[in-house]
Amino acid sequence: MTDFRSACEAILRKNDRGAYTVPSPRLYPHQWAWDSAFAVIGWTHVDPKRALTELQTLMAGQWRDGRVPHIQFHLESADYFPGPDFWETASRTPRTSTITQPPVWATAARRLVEVAGPSPEIAALVPAFDASHRFFHAMRDPLGWGAVAIVHPWESGLDNCPAWDVPMARIDITNPPPFRRKDTEVVGDASMRPTEDDYKRYAVLVKEIAKDDFGAGNFAVYDPLMTAILARAETDLAWIAAQHDVASETRAGERATALEAALVENLWDDDVGRFVYYDVGSRERITADVIGCYVPLWCRGAVDADKRGRLLEGLRERYLTSAWPVPSTAPAEPTFDPRRYWRGPTWININWLLVDALGEELAKRTVELVRTSGFREYFHPETGEGLGGEDFMWTAALALDLVERGFG
Repeated sequence: MTDFRSACEAILRKNDRGAYTVPSPRLYPHQWAWDSAFAVIGWTHVDPKRALTELQTLMAGQWRDGRVPHIQFHLESADYFPGPDFWETASRTPRTSTITQPPVWATAARRLVEVAGPSPEIAALVPAFDASHRFFHAMRDPLGWGAVAIVHPWESGLDNCPAWDVPMARIDITNPPPFRRKDTEVVGDASMRPTEDDYKRYAVLVKEIAKDDFGAGNFAVYDPLMTAILARAETDLAWIAAQHDVASETRAGERATALEAALVENLWDDDVGRFVYYDVGSRERITADVIGCYVPLWCRGAVDADKRGRLLEGLRERYLTSAWPVPSTAPAEPTFDPRRYWRGPTWININWLLVDALGEELAKRTVELVRTSGFREYFHPETGEGLGGEDFMWTAALALDLVERGFG
């Protein structure tokens, strides 16, 4: 196991750019928000000071309204689209994107404090964490439900998840802005990536958000995964504030309770026995059976015994039958595609989120998958074949965390 730990560390160091860690050297050559937070968790076990630097760099790109941009463009790269100019942020926060990502940075900071102890540097980040959480409440709740809506599929982190299919189909792509994709050039196999029409819609939405003064644009979907991750992050922020005697500076604990209640009230569907998505544009629920429906297991305050049992039953019957769980879409879904990005493959970060609920077996199987198939971006849920980007940072970082927790 020492060799595996060393291999995980080697990926972190290979992807290290001094103050931030790239997800994959060619495919994703910039700093992504939730990827960077997962890097913090890996660096915590290798070099806690480097983990702190990662957090500080991530939060340094924060907008005045509190949003943590999903990309920070520290260096030029010819390998990635869309670059900073396409986002049109020169008037606000230059060299960033205009959307955010699932807020796991306070959760990553908690992991660092658990391992390395409290520090003045972490205490100094509490206001930034707090502002980033308040952004979601202020800017990502169009119906006032107390839950979180995304305004671009990229904001969810699950870029081409089937949950977005219906609202995305309404996006007019008859005259998209000009662009040239880079992802398929790097990966080489287009069957692993979102389609060309997907990218046209992504590009249209980026421009609509800019026209809306970087607000919501014309797309909004309430997301149980985003709501659950924010609720857990609020709980973790409250814990960090208490550990650093700055609890009076945040109402994170109260916000966590409110989020959990709103999640159940608005996004639980008793007929299907899982959480669902809600399309603000059509005022309709989206019941696609995708893994985000189950991530609320991670914030247990939102899930009573009955709901927890139904969610676990659904996972066992429709997801855990795969040879290498957990697929990102239920294999029985008509939209399931085991090779294409978020439409079927297994992802290590989602497994990491579900380990607390599903236990040791999933944790050990996850480590075994990485040991068998390498540090790939995602994996075929039946064959275990590594897919997408190579030398993928969060695969190494989170596998290392699972090993350090005694799994594998």
